Amino acid sequence: MSNFPKYFNELVKSLSRFPGIGRRSAERMAFYILKMRSEETKDLARKIEEVQKHIRPCKLCNNFSTQDICSLCGNPKREKDILCIVEEPKDIIAVEKTSRYNGLYYVLLGALSPLEGVNEENLNISKLMQRLEEGEIKEVIIATDPDNDGELTAHFLIEKISPYKVKIYRIAIGVPLGTQIEYIDSATLGKALLERKAVT
Repeated sequence: MSNFPKYFNELVKSLSRFPGIGRRSAERMAFYILKMRSEETKDLARKIEEVQKHIRPCKLCNNFSTQDICSLCGNPKREKDILCIVEEPKDIIAVEKTSRYNGLYYVLLGALSPLEGVNEENLNISKLMQRLEEGEIKEVIIATDPDNDGELTAHFLIEKISPYKVKIYRIAIGVPLGTQIEYIDSATLGKALLERKAVT
């Protein structure tokens, strides 16, 4: 890409930082942006700024929200004594699509990953521990990804949660090993939620 202007190369470099976007995909995106009309690129930039300005983590569960408390935590029809723990807000969307779960959520905003230097101190569990101490939660479902990092995170959570008087479940093994929650079809994920198994 040395024959291209540095502005283009810098854009490609920035785009390639997105998850799942390699150099070639970033280049295709950059070429597409170059073909966009001026008002379209300005609109895209404005929407990115608006997302960063108006969306923030829910104070209770870390789900993305425009309010201090997200719509799920604030919904009086949700079961308040069941908590499903997921890695990212996008996993909530996957679980909700199953229509098999009506409890609350807690988002870790990551998973343990020794290879990437993510350890226990990097996981956002302080609010989780506080909620468990309040005693309202009676059942916890650990729905971290069924890959190495997700399994490591699940074992860590089981160890942390075990001292509390709650039932702990791990989503059932209907979920393919090595798959990320967001890519599992709704039927499979729904079945996994229904057939969850107690771990303590």
